[in-house]
Amino acid sequence: MIFRLGFSLRLLVFLALSGCISIAQASRVNGLYTAELLVAEQSVQVDPKLVKTALGQVLVKVSGQQSLLDQPELDAGLKQANRYIQQFRYQNTQVSMETDDGRQVLAHRLVIDFEKTLVNELLASAGVRPLGTVRPGVLVWLMEERRGKRRFLGLDEDPAFVAMNQRARERGLPIFRPLLDMTDQKALPIGDAWGFFTDSIIKASQRYQADSVLVGRLYRDAEGQWRSRWMLLKSSGELQNFANSGRGFSGNLSGAVDKTADLLFADFVAPAGELDPGSLLLEIEAVSSMQSYFQIQQYLGELPAVKNSALHSLVDDRLLLKLEIDGSVNQISGALGLNSAFKVVPSYETDGRLSYRWQP
Repeated sequence: MIFRLGFSLRLLVFLALSGCISIAQASRVNGLYTAELLVAEQSVQVDPKLVKTALGQVLVKVSGQQSLLDQPELDAGLKQANRYIQQFRYQNTQVSMETDDGRQVLAHRLVIDFEKTLVNELLASAGVRPLGTVRPGVLVWLMEERRGKRRFLGLDEDPAFVAMNQRARERGLPIFRPLLDMTDQKALPIGDAWGFFTDSIIKASQRYQADSVLVGRLYRDAEGQWRSRWMLLKSSGELQNFANSGRGFSGNLSGAVDKTADLLFADFVAPAGELDPGSLLLEIEAVSSMQSYFQIQQYLGELPAVKNSALHSLVDDRLLLKLEIDGSVNQISGALGLNSAFKVVPSYETDGRLSYRWQP
């Protein structure tokens, strides 16, 4: 190993103990191992069917893969879903719900926390790794057309975003909406947004520093059915269009969330048989302080595909780390791409290293 450090050990200890080390901004998801269901009545023992449904939600959320539940390797675990429960509780709601005997009551929210280690072991039995808490955040510009008039949705607690947020929580996809203030309205007129004019959309979205941008327009067809068209702009510059139809207003919105999650998470999920187990060199320029070193190491520690990160060398401001990975190189580069502090630089080395410049 080569070390040429101009950093003070005293500074290192001070930063670690004082909690001054922060991670560069990235979208993080909490509650990955928790599921919520509406029930008409409370019970001391939860219906096994509800627990199975809840565990299925958690498996999809943790893995990022909606099709995961079709895998036969998970059947045994789902049939014994109760053994994965850590705790459960009920919360009151103002949502009306009908009981089995036809009474209208205020529903209760059943919240089930599952044991993280056991859930991860169940996923591992199917050859699936957790997606991790660091995920691409999505800025959503949403519009509707009614009676020939078009407008942005989301100025207040719009029901449209309630539906989208609910499904986004179930998928573990961080979404947020723009302020729609004068700055937004000037940067992105409704006509430009409706027309999917990428230049205007990118310009208006820059103030939010989102990893990805989703633009959606909802309208009724000649038969009165709700339809929607969507454009997803990834941070890589890739653009993807898709459409939904025939499932009602809320169905179009939740369907768009599912499609967006599938498109974004595909970049970070390594299918079985496409893994690159072993080591990988990560080169980072402009690492000029111990704080930057800690920020980099802390971020890498949150990535499921990185089993270990060891210092290989540090010469002047050029840091070289040896990563022990249990995933694919694409997973690593994709996850690093979510952190705006990592700027890709061309690599002229022949050892397959990933090269970045640190710009927090």
